[in-house]
Amino acid sequence: MDAKESIRSNEEDNQRIIMSELYQSKDWLEGKYLGEQLSTIQIAKLCNCSKTTLVNQIKNFNIPIRSHSEAGHLRYKRKIGNDKYCDKDWLKRKYQREKLSTIKISELCGVSDRTILNWLYKFGIPIRNIGERIHLGKANHCKLSKKAIEWLNGELLGDGCLASRSIHSANFVYGSKYLEYIKYVSNILDSFGIKQIGKINKRYYEDSDYFVYHYFSLAYEELIELRKKWYSNRHKTVPHNIKLTPLTCRQWYIGDGSLSHQKGRMPHIRLATNGLFIEDTERLVIQLNKLGFLATRRNHGNRIGVSSYSTKDFLDYIGKCPVDCYRYKWDYEKWLNK
Repeated sequence: MDAKESIRSNEEDNQRIIMSELYQSKDWLEGKYLGEQLSTIQIAKLCNCSKTTLVNQIKNFNIPIRSHSEAGHLRYKRKIGNDKYCDKDWLKRKYQREKLSTIKISELCGVSDRTILNWLYKFGIPIRNIGERIHLGKANHCKLSKKAIEWLNGELLGDGCLASRSIHSANFVYGSKYLEYIKYVSNILDSFGIKQIGKINKRYYEDSDYFVYHYFSLAYEELIELRKKWYSNRHKTVPHNIKLTPLTCRQWYIGDGSLSHQKGRMPHIRLATNGLFIEDTERLVIQLNKLGFLATRRNHGNRIGVSSYSTKDFLDYIGKCPVDCYRYKWDYEKWLNK
């Protein structure tokens, strides 16, 4: 062996000695195992010792041992380099903002959902309760367009209702003595992506001696936000930012409006706002006046009256009736000269 080979051999021996001693340092071992996330096999090779010896040393230093799922993930990560879920911001965005389930996130990352759950705990990201998990797994979704909001607001000003059995979703409920109108409601909501649940229910009310047809929609996550605006105190309250549009006023008039006609007088409109708070009725009157209609709140019954001088203009503003069963509310000319 010449001098150069002898020097190289001595250097390699010295290096092996140094490496074999390094794993006896807790800081170095933590850095390799937890910081660089090397496997016990990789570190054992670096230190020229057995895996068993290295594992025992890790235990002696009370360094947390990886679970089987974490070890499996690291092997998978080294294979494909997919470790996005180890990034707290990325994981928080997927889980909280995008509301993906642990199963969906695990599918994106190619690991088990238990691994994702462990990392959520590690980062201190709050885990959803069982009710929210069930909701997200089975939630119905719809896209509420501007037209859909205007239509729903009009129905809610009238007899429409948003019911909820969960803090995560709400469903639309409506009752009418006209089957034609209930079918119209079902078809319109269907065009908005809101589906009917079950069949239209028919119920007889003995005290009034007539039938009422009831519609119920599926529960949708998007409807809960609208419900919060309308039922802030568990009582129907008109949102402060509601805007009266022709479509909103038309649906409101269908549900709660009437064309009053008395002999010798011009027809005028009444809006039955009895169930609303006085301040809500007053705000609606202000909006109607801003639209150019002479409207006042009647103290008796907390109702709104639209002057006979504005009745024709109001009917022209809201447009034609979309169903035959309520067309009588538009018979202005019929009662004009009676």
